[in-house]
Amino acid sequence: MNTPPKRNFTAKTARPTIDTSALYGMDEVAVPSPPPAEPAAEPAPPAAAEDAGLEWVQFSTYLRRNTYLRLKQAEYWEPGFVVRQQIEQVVSELLDKLENANRSLPDEHLRKLLEKNKKLRS
Repeated sequence: MNTPPKRNFTAKTARPTIDTSALYGMDEVAVPSPPPAEPAAEPAPPAAAEDAGLEWVQFSTYLRRNTYLRLKQAEYWEPGFVVRQQIEQVVSELLDKLENANRSLPDEHLRKLLEKNKKLRS
């Protein structure tokens, strides 16, 4: 019995960039700017270094159709429900409970991951 070949979901094609201003429920949160401070003796470290782990990266996975529908219903009916923020919160809580999720990768594996994975580059 012949089975058809599996589909390759990891195609090496260019992915389109997402304009988050055009997506429903993807509004950026405005952060009020602090009042100007007196000049410091030492220059402050760059903000990009502090926020490198907090920026959003595109990540996709599969959900069951019913779960996806429930997310859309919650997004529609619940005031302030933003799907990506809720998913981020739930996944972070799960990873906080897993001891090995907070364990550093071996140096060689981390180096290879940083070289190959564009999402982890600063």
